[in-house]
Amino acid sequence: MSDAFVGARVARRVPLYIVLLIGLSPSVLFAQTPDGPAPSPRPAWASSSSRPLFPRRRHDDHGGLHFSHPIFTESVSPDTKIRVDFANAFATDATESEIEVEGEYALHRGFSIEVTAPYAIVNPDVGSTESDLGNVEVALKFANFNFEEQGVLLGYGVEFGLPTGSASSGIGSDHIWEISPYLNIGYQRGRVELVGWSIFQIPTHQNPTEEVETEFRYDFSGLVHVTDRFEGLLELNGLVGLSGADAGNGILSIAPGFKVAPLPTEKLFIGLGVSIPFSSDELDAQVRSSVFWHF
Repeated sequence: MSDAFVGARVARRVPLYIVLLIGLSPSVLFAQTPDGPAPSPRPAWASSSSRPLFPRRRHDDHGGLHFSHPIFTESVSPDTKIRVDFANAFATDATESEIEVEGEYALHRGFSIEVTAPYAIVNPDVGSTESDLGNVEVALKFANFNFEEQGVLLGYGVEFGLPTGSASSGIGSDHIWEISPYLNIGYQRGRVELVGWSIFQIPTHQNPTEEVETEFRYDFSGLVHVTDRFEGLLELNGLVGLSGADAGNGILSIAPGFKVAPLPTEKLFIGLGVSIPFSSDELDAQVRSSVFWHF
């Protein structure tokens, strides 16, 4: 995918870090009792007649603490869903459209695998229109429920960017692999959800003439369940270069939006968000609409 979309997605990386992830994971994935997997602890509020501290969304089949999905920021909770995004980025010298299909499957309430495939169409002010598949991403998402009763969910994982793009069209890459370890945290109280992400994006397998350009991405989201079927959103997304030509340079955007459930079951959500950069010489704005279907 092009640099404009990489900056705008501020959705959406070291071997030692991966080893640490795997080392921390067995207690989450393989905890056993004599009769099989250990049951999830029942939150203290479950037996209370008062309104729960973090009410369960009806599309959450795992029970307990669960976070809704923002538009530009990823959710902390492992989930089983299909998501389709339609985005338009308006840059100073081009307009770029993208269709992104994402599938996520939760093997456990604390672990899911996610695959994202973007298809981009770039229409420059000068030159011909280019379209191609961008870099497919595969993510391993882990969640720690130790602080569930306090409304806090801790998460960590790693994303792998696959070289499925096209160098000739300038959309993604056909040889660079990207490793992106991340940490995240979510806090939920009543109808308010706060989410924060920090991601290191590390490219590998460059050509000898290419410069290594590592980046740090940070995302924040505030979500309010106005009703059970309507959610208001305000997101803050940032990206800064750590090495290479863009070292020290970055972009920071604010993105208001909303989500609505058109069906009573709340399995289907439709969202819309507008990302506006505070200052950018390349990107003017991005509009993103999303369709979520939960299983």
